[in-house]
Amino acid sequence: MNKFKIPALIFTAVFIVSATALFFYVKKDLGEKTGVSVDAPTWVTENSSSVKRPVTDTVAESLQKTEATPEDKKAADASPESTPVEKKDTGKQAAKTENSTAENTVEKAVEAIRETIVTEIFLDNLAQYVADNYHPAGTLPYKAESGFSTASFKSINMHFGLNLHGLMPEAQNLVTARQDIWSYLLTTNRLAELAKSETDEFLDLVEEKGILAERKFIEGDSFSMRELTRTQRAEMFRVSAQSVRHVAAVLKAVADNPDLVQALDSYIMASNKVESANGIFQLDLDYSQKTQTESARQKARHSGKLLKDYITIREKIKSGIVDKIKSYCAGQCDKPNDIFYIAQWFFRRVKKDEKRIKSIGAGSEILSDIAVKMENRADAIERSM
Repeated sequence: MNKFKIPALIFTAVFIVSATALFFYVKKDLGEKTGVSVDAPTWVTENSSSVKRPVTDTVAESLQKTEATPEDKKAADASPESTPVEKKDTGKQAAKTENSTAENTVEKAVEAIRETIVTEIFLDNLAQYVADNYHPAGTLPYKAESGFSTASFKSINMHFGLNLHGLMPEAQNLVTARQDIWSYLLTTNRLAELAKSETDEFLDLVEEKGILAERKFIEGDSFSMRELTRTQRAEMFRVSAQSVRHVAAVLKAVADNPDLVQALDSYIMASNKVESANGIFQLDLDYSQKTQTESARQKARHSGKLLKDYITIREKIKSGIVDKIKSYCAGQCDKPNDIFYIAQWFFRRVKKDEKRIKSIGAGSEILSDIAVKMENRADAIERSM
């Protein structure tokens, strides 16, 4: 029987490793409903002040390890009452120890994978994206009079959201991968740790991509492919810093004003009412056109008026949100015109876990620091001329 013991232990360890890994990579987000209704805030129609929402994070860890001491092992070996039955018990203990070791190995392996969610491949792709979206003056296709960047929060979110481009390459499901990525990134202090360890490398990669970049410079009715000058590479960092600072300002505005989160919830409810009202209006309109009766036409006019009223309410809430953010930013986040998109993104991240508000607020400060470092890199490039 002993000859089957070792294969059995190996099979048990492999089974535990496979089952645990499968749990981590195919878990589904059930999207639990909170059931909490939020009324539209008074500032949509009246002026009011905002108060920062207190956020508390509790992190608890428990770790217990039990190992047999050398003295215990010697005592067990020297015992005169040792029998084959006790040896069998020792085998069970060995199996238990083996299982515990396998579980610890799986935990370490999973943590190692999670620690590499933001990979070097992702940093390289992000740097390439930043460089590709810089357009010097007098280049195709925009023919702009001054250099600018087309990189924005929305474009980056869509680009890396549809194809992770180096984010958590082991993920099997795109939807679950995005959920796990944000869960990882919005863990307390995670963004700060990543910024501290990866920002300099990222800026080096952006500068490298700028050195290798070529653009179509207009020459009369034609163009010529040329590399970027030092001045243009410095400008690439400056215009990119403006985009980063814009996102940071919008995120900070929403994180610092909890009534904006409430208003975003009201906007979602108003949008749902618009969809329902539109469905009813389309049915009434179709019926009135088929029957050509006065009562049917009146019903269609009534449902059309309700639809218009719901649209007015929805747009009023949206305008109130945008105006509130702009007033809080004091001009820093006026352009590009993606304030509401960023605010909606914020709401989707925190609506099920308000503790993330604190993490995103900290993330806005990190983005501001990165913008400063980008401008410092631009200065360093110009000084090297």
